[in-house]
Amino acid sequence: MNTSTDARITDVEVIVLDNGIEYGTRLGDDERAGPRHTCLIRVATDAGVEGYGDVDSHPWVVKAIVEAVSHIPAFCAGLRDAAVGQRVWDRTALWERLYQHSWYHGRRGPALHAISGIDVAVWDICGRLSGLPVADLLGGRRRDRVLAYASTLFRATPDEMRAATRSYLDRGFRAIKFGWGPWGSDLTRDRALLAAARAEAGPDVHLMVDGYLDGDYNAVRRFVSSLEDLNPYWIEEPFPADRWRDIARLGRDTGLPVATGEQLAADEFTDLLSEPGIAILQPDLSRCGGFTTLHSLAPRAAATGRRLVPHAWTTPLLTAATAQAAAWLPTPTLLEYNVSTAPITRDLATPLPFHDGHIHLPTTPGLGVTPNPEVIATYRIA
Repeated sequence: MNTSTDARITDVEVIVLDNGIEYGTRLGDDERAGPRHTCLIRVATDAGVEGYGDVDSHPWVVKAIVEAVSHIPAFCAGLRDAAVGQRVWDRTALWERLYQHSWYHGRRGPALHAISGIDVAVWDICGRLSGLPVADLLGGRRRDRVLAYASTLFRATPDEMRAATRSYLDRGFRAIKFGWGPWGSDLTRDRALLAAARAEAGPDVHLMVDGYLDGDYNAVRRFVSSLEDLNPYWIEEPFPADRWRDIARLGRDTGLPVATGEQLAADEFTDLLSEPGIAILQPDLSRCGGFTTLHSLAPRAAATGRRLVPHAWTTPLLTAATAQAAAWLPTPTLLEYNVSTAPITRDLATPLPFHDGHIHLPTTPGLGVTPNPEVIATYRIA
């Protein structure tokens, strides 16, 4: 067995889980199911320590990118081959090596998603080897707890919105994000849905909305402006991510903060940082390039007065990784908390402690949680 100071990667494995429940299915407790399939990346080392990353992407595409044979050496090859034999402590050099090996098959999209999963797993390994939480490896924890927001889908009627809002308040949440579902296709109904949630929540609870809005720019601007009396904490991606200039313009033209960034990777955030109007950046650790990308992005965002609120909506594994980032980030943030009770979302790892509307951040090594091998064995299909 190798020493922890020179631990090297021996394998990278993509694991696909299937809970058998289609996305958006209404569950028995009125929650909605997230994605049917879950994509995990497991990185093994010759030190006997392994780490996991949860990748919010198409599992079979990620699997193909990791397991592909070499096509053009060092420029277009499977990421497993690029990673095996490399030292886990050389995290930035490893990231750059993985990125170079993906040059000819995209450099973005699922290639960066796969790199993200490997990166998160490697940081988890380094934390476990050193006995430190990832937050300490990033530069030190600045806080011990973070406000969590219940992340869920819009309900179809105002009555259902009030009932859902009340259920999250009763569980202790003081921030709630409703996204997608019926939102976006009927602006009159959309306002009624948000108004119902605000009436139930009262003025002190953060309410956020997420999802594309139908209509041209001016129609969307008028609608978003009309929501100011309902005081949404932010408006998330009212336009597709590629229309980031319109999202930024909306932030300048209305009195409400706008948020975007969950689909972006690596240096794509440079555009958002250069465009006044986008108040909140939402890198997803499983898509943006992992902790290595976030580590370089955070000071740039702080220097331009932008808030980082990382996106995280799959399993407790990604929630835990994002909690490590939240403990370290230079400015206070919120933590997205997927409230779905679908089996993998609920059971893959032990949820972090939740009290008084806050997640209490772990001090155990690495990500602070470990995937349940029995859940993996039960739901694994590839």
